[in-house]
Parts: sequence; C-alpha cells; structure tokens
Amino acid sequence: MKFFILIGLYVLLNSFAQLLIKMGTLEMKEVASFYDLFNLKLIAGIGLFGMSFLTWIVIVSKNNLSYAFPFAVGMGYIGVILLSILVLKETATFLQFVGMSLIWMGIILMSLHGT
Repeated sequence: MKFFILIGLYVLLNSFAQLLIKMGTLEMKEVASFYDLFNLKLIAGIGLFGMSFLTWIVIVSKNNLSYAFPFAVGMGYIGVILLSILVLKETATFLQFVGMSLIWMGIILMSLHGT
C-alpha cells in the first residue's frame, strides 16, 4: 500500500511540474538570456520536479525498478494528458484515449502481481 501512495505522490508532483513548466513557457516571448527563465511558474515547476525526484529515490530504494518505473511512467502519461485537457484546454485525440485505456489496463495487470 505504501508503494501506491508514493507512486501517486510522485505522479502528482511530476505531472504538476510538467504543467507549471508549460504554463511558464506560455508566458515567455522568447529566451534571449538566462534571466528570461526567472518566471514564477517555471521556478515552481522545477521545485516540484526536485520534490518528485526525492520521492523517486525513496520509491526505487525500496522496490524493484522493473516494477516501479513502468508503473510510474504509465501513470505519468495519463496524469499529464488529463491535466493538459483540464487546465490547458488542449484537445486529445481518440487514439490518445485508446492509449490511456491500454496503459490503464497494463497498470491494473501489473498491480495484480503486487510489489
């Protein structure tokens, strides 16, 4: 159970980091210098990436990488697509929804095995 809580935390942190970085880049006209990167959303996104990295260290230190990595990446894909649709108002194709469904089925199958 602790594995699923940590993976959920990792996916949330990482997905919101992706979202904030995208939102930060949308506010920029161009990157002409290093100082153009000082944007609150970009900095917050990088901070969330750091927190997700620390969570990932805990996850891989206590679980098989061959189990944890596909689980986290699959959930991450789903999280980023859903946040992109809900927050950024991006559109998703039918094939993306089919892909998310297949990923979800794979995650369910993996979770039947357990950690």
